[in-house]
Amino acid sequence: MDWLKGWFPAVFGDPPSNDPPPPPKVQTDTPWRSLESETTSTIVQAIEKLDRKKTPGILVTGPTAAGKSSFINSCLSVGAGRRTAIAQSGNAVGSYTLEFKQYHGSKLLSKFRFMDSMGIEGTFGKGINPLDITYLLQGHIKSNYKFDQDKAIDKESKFYRHNPKLEDKIHCVVFVIDAKTMKASISQAHVDKIKWIQNEIKKADVPRVIILTKCDLLCDKVKENADNIFKSMKVKRAVDTASELFSIEKSSVYPVINYEVDVVLSTAKNVPILLALGQILGNACDFVERAHDVSDKACLCCWN
Repeated sequence: MDWLKGWFPAVFGDPPSNDPPPPPKVQTDTPWRSLESETTSTIVQAIEKLDRKKTPGILVTGPTAAGKSSFINSCLSVGAGRRTAIAQSGNAVGSYTLEFKQYHGSKLLSKFRFMDSMGIEGTFGKGINPLDITYLLQGHIKSNYKFDQDKAIDKESKFYRHNPKLEDKIHCVVFVIDAKTMKASISQAHVDKIKWIQNEIKKADVPRVIILTKCDLLCDKVKENADNIFKSMKVKRAVDTASELFSIEKSSVYPVINYEVDVVLSTAKNVPILLALGQILGNACDFVERAHDVSDKACLCCWN
């Protein structure tokens, strides 16, 4: 019968191939995230139109060495239109940031505050105490408070604010995560800590966004050309993994390349950062607006 298959392949079908399957696609021809109408000018215009009441505050947190402080510097650089390095960053073992710091933006970001905190570590008793995150959300912790890995802030501390106002609270939380760790190298302990913190954020009804940094180290095509960030299948898979792992919609996961070595800004790096900023700042402004609406309704009830 084998000789018949050779003569009549249409009847018997082609013999099974021993060739290995083709490698997974590295890059798409068109961006996997729609960017049709998104340009630097349109994103900037959208941010400029935001109603910036009470100087919205954005808390930046995440695992150590993920690039939290570098992301803050990148945002402030894009906002200022030039490279700036206000938030101290480095490659220390453990968290480089030890104190609670607030940074005010300029120009485009002049009405926004970015808060930097100690990093999250997978080891118990290391990194920021998760309870301190809840105090930060509520506005109880003042600037320059030095985090204690072993315990949360003491209510008798001079850095503890007993009666926080709306402007003292956090209006959006940004989790900064190394995109490379989405290839299954992020520890379960890290995931568990982040999920616990996320649950506290949900209870406070504070919006959250995930930033995936170091996409140029994740994908060689992106390293060659930052314009490929939304065409890279490796980056897309990292976004999909983060969305599933942390139970957040994909539209709230933003891949970026931080400004670390560069001394001049580039459109290719600016656009992903601006896209992320558009949602982060919009979320923060929406939160403040909702809080004002609730406060106004409460005042009306008291008046009546």
